Amino acid sequence: MNEPFGRGIVAGILGVIAINIVEAILKFLTISETALWEAGGIVFLSEKALEITKGIAIGIFSHFFVALVLGVFISYYIFFSGTNLAVIKSVGISLIAMFITLGLIFPLREIAVEMQDSPSDVLSAIIDHIVFGIIAGYIIKYLQIKNIPKDQSDNKNKYLYIPKEAKRVLHHKKRKKFIKPIKI
Repeated sequence: MNEPFGRGIVAGILGVIAINIVEAILKFLTISETALWEAGGIVFLSEKALEITKGIAIGIFSHFFVALVLGVFISYYIFFSGTNLAVIKSVGISLIAMFITLGLIFPLREIAVEMQDSPSDVLSAIIDHIVFGIIAGYIIKYLQIKNIPKDQSDNKNKYLYIPKEAKRVLHHKKRKKFIKPIKI
């Protein structure tokens, strides 16, 4: 997979599957009361609507969509900044997204208030986003390093590899334009 969008989609799908597995384990151990897909479903539906099958499907779909967007964003960030420390970058972006969602959006819209009252739910959300960041960062790094062109494979440090397309965007030649001062 040679483009960052596809890598982000794959990383988002595998990351959200890992999040749901961790969330199921935390709910089974009664550590977490509110799953992230339930919190995602509350954005669109009321709490009563989440108890029926259609509501559960909407909650899971919204959670998958947000994970795909986050995976694509992380993939483009790693594409332009290089694959060194990709997992740490991915975990950082995932935690920033979690803090924006749980710290700003949910309180302002009064969404999932019971999740904010329970420290164990917030802790499980932090654990879930760390797992998502690790999975997404590793997959994106693996797929990007795997697709290094043959003519650039002699690079001594393949983890610092930045594709030619990204270098073209980042290091474009700036035109020197001299501005004459305006006389007043």
